[in-house]
Parts: sequence; structure tokens; C-alpha cells
Amino acid sequence: RNFIALRDVETELGGDEPLIRAIFVTLGSSGRSRGDNLARINVQLTSSEVRTVRTPDFVRAWKEAAPSIPSVRRFSVRQARGGPPGADIDVELKGTSIGVLKEAASEVAELIAAVPGVSGVEDDLPYGKPELVMTMKPRGSALGFTLDSIGRQVRDAVEGAVPRQFARGDDEVTIRITQSSTQEGTAALRAMQLKSPDGNDVPLLELVNLTEQQGFSAIQRRDGKTTISVSGDIDAAVNTTDGATEQLTESGVLDSVARKFGIEYEFGGRSREQGVAFRDLGVGSAVALMVIYIVLAWVFGSYFKPFAVMLIIPFGVVGAVIGHYLLGFQLTILSMIGLLGLSGILVNDSIILVSRLDERQKMGESIEEAAIGASRDRLRAVLLTSLTTIGGLIPLLFEKSIQAQFLIPMAITMVFGLATATLLVLFLVPALIGIGNDIRNGLIALYGDRQLPTIRRRQSPPMAGE
Repeated sequence: RNFIALRDVETELGGDEPLIRAIFVTLGSSGRSRGDNLARINVQLTSSEVRTVRTPDFVRAWKEAAPSIPSVRRFSVRQARGGPPGADIDVELKGTSIGVLKEAASEVAELIAAVPGVSGVEDDLPYGKPELVMTMKPRGSALGFTLDSIGRQVRDAVEGAVPRQFARGDDEVTIRITQSSTQEGTAALRAMQLKSPDGNDVPLLELVNLTEQQGFSAIQRRDGKTTISVSGDIDAAVNTTDGATEQLTESGVLDSVARKFGIEYEFGGRSREQGVAFRDLGVGSAVALMVIYIVLAWVFGSYFKPFAVMLIIPFGVVGAVIGHYLLGFQLTILSMIGLLGLSGILVNDSIILVSRLDERQKMGESIEEAAIGASRDRLRAVLLTSLTTIGGLIPLLFEKSIQAQFLIPMAITMVFGLATATLLVLFLVPALIGIGNDIRNGLIALYGDRQLPTIRRRQSPPMAGE
């Protein structure tokens, strides 16, 4: 029935245009989970360059058209995404009891599904096959049995005990002894007899109580604790990862669930990866700016002029934010990396201007005349430096290839940041240098012009015979 709904969605959205290239069905597994009760449908759409229907629209339509099938506990539709690894929203629950964690995961899944723009919510601990749980009776303890000894005998009877292994040529031969039974399945287990420490045969049902419950197909652990991850997809047009995590944190619903079940939680997936990436990027940015300042201070022979040059960088950030807003893109880690490249280009523009200003001052012009003349002299050089970069990146903004989509935020940062800062560099940098000169004159008026004394080298008297 889901296949029928899938084809109906293709016909409804695409009409005569084919949208689906191939469909693959996997029985017995779904992602990292394994079990006969699991299945997965992989749908490969046609290339994004040749179809007019976007993937989020197709996914949304399939969710709405999917029928409700009896005995199916969970059906979710998720699309592959680029960028940082992990799900868009991922809440990791940690505790000791797997049953308690499963109950908490069910409540957390409902809370995450209520966040606007979130869909495909699921946890990574699906139910597997039914299991038989053994609970020892008092009679078992009285006869000298323990749960370990009972479990060992049951395992040896079912899987076989290995009394000996020996080598035969290049092969290793294993002798395995199993217990034969005329019955099958759980009936054979219930009819099993175990050997007591006294050597007597005792029926299993006299030693333990057998109860049937739903088991789990896979159990995940992190840092020695049992962990369940509740994850989902976020529609980028409605919400973001930061917005969803902020809403869940500020509302306090996750804290109440953690207190109710006595567990811990933290955000994983893309939220964790972004946090690590931004921390590393912050360190890299600080080092890059420090190196830029040291180089500029060495070239200009001044401690203030590098600040005047580098203060143009924040205005490029303003242009990058405006560009993302106008084109409907979110700020990503690549946008931040683009800011580092943007900083270098903006510094180049400022260096061109400040160098010419210094030349004019050395020719005897005042600071005002040098600033105006430098902006006029270097107008063409500054514009060409920026426009050539902008012209080279503009085609990337309109690229439809899926391989280039993740680079568009970086291109937006550099194009709009350059376009904004280039218009300001011709006015702002000379103004900042003028402000610095006024501050210097004010300090001289207050404290005087303290110059280091000239160090003269005293010559020793000539030696005899020289």
C-alpha cells in the first residue's frame, strides 16, 4: 500500500515527468537496527537538475499520502542530507534500565514531534522478537542453583557445550555436545531438565518462572551507559536545529522527563557536531586574526593602524548575514569558514588604501588631504580587487547541481560581504585613521610628546700608532 501511495504521489506532483529512478526494499533491518520485524524502503529520485519537484516537497507529500497499516507501529519518511553528520535533531537519553529508557523515549518522541517543522521522529531502539525471561523460584535457591548456573546449562543445552578442541593438520576440530529433544521451540525449553549440584535431574519449570516479553533488536551504549537516541528531520523552511533545541531547552519539557524517569539527556547529532566545529573554528579565527595583526603591525610599523585596517571585517559579516537572509539560506559552518576568506580579501583592500595614505603623508600632506587623496587614488584598485572576486563567485550562487549546494553559503558570505564592505572601506578606513590621529593628538596634549632618547655610541679614544 505504501508503494501505491508512492506512485500516486509521483503522478500527482510530476504528472508526465518521471520523479523516481529506483526503489530498493530491505527486509530485516533499518539503519543500525536489525530484526525480522523491521523493513526499509529506499527511494532514489531523479537528478535534481532535471526535475522541477524538490525533495522536501516529495517527502512531505508521501507522508501525507501514506496509509495507516494495521500492526505497523512506526512509519517515518526521512531524506538524505549533506553537511555535518547526524540527524537534524537528536536527543540522547542515558540510564541503567532499558525498559525505563524506552518509556522515556516514547514521551520524548512526542515532545520532539510537537516542535514546528520536525518530522520522521524515531528512536534507535526498536522492539525485536519476543523473549522469555527466567526468574528463579525459592525452590531453585534451596536446591543450590543460581541464575548463572541455570543460564549456563540452558545455553549449553541449546547452543551446545564444547568439552574439547584439538588440531588435525592445519584445521582445528571442535567437539560440541548438544541436548536432543523431541519437542521444538518454547515447548522444548519448558520440558528441559537441569542437573543440580547433587547430581539429580530437576525440571526447569520447578526452578524458574518463565515470562514472555517484547525484546529489543539492538542496545546502544555510550561511556558505559545504556543510551537511546530520539531523532528527527527538520524542514529548513520552517525551523532550524538551533531553534528546535532552544525551544525544547527553554520550555523545560526535557528536564521534567529526565526527573520523572531518573535519567540523563544531552543533544547529539548535528547539534553536537556543530558545537565541536564552532569551537574549533573560534580557536582558528582567533589565531588567524592574531597573525594578521602581527603581520600588519610589522609592515606599517604601528600598533594602531592594523586595528584601523581590521575594523572593516565586522562590516563584511553584516553583508554576509543580509545575503543569507535575502536568498533564504541558513548560516552554516561553511558560512563561517567563508568569513575567514572574506577577512583576508577585505584586509587586502584596506592595505592598498592605507599604504597610499602613508605615501601622501610622507610627501608632506596633512592627514585630511592624505585620506581624501588616497581614497581617490585607490578607488579603481579597490573596486577591481573586489569585483573580480565577486564576478567569479556569482555563477556559484545560481548553480543547481546537488554537488555544489553545500558551497553556496560560503559563496553568499564572500559575495555579499565584499559588496557591502567594499563600499565602506573607501570611507571607513580613512575615517578610522583620522580618529586615531585625533586620539594621538589628544594624548600628546595631555601627557606631552614623550620620545625615546636617542642612543649615541661613544667612540673610544684612538690607540697609539693609529
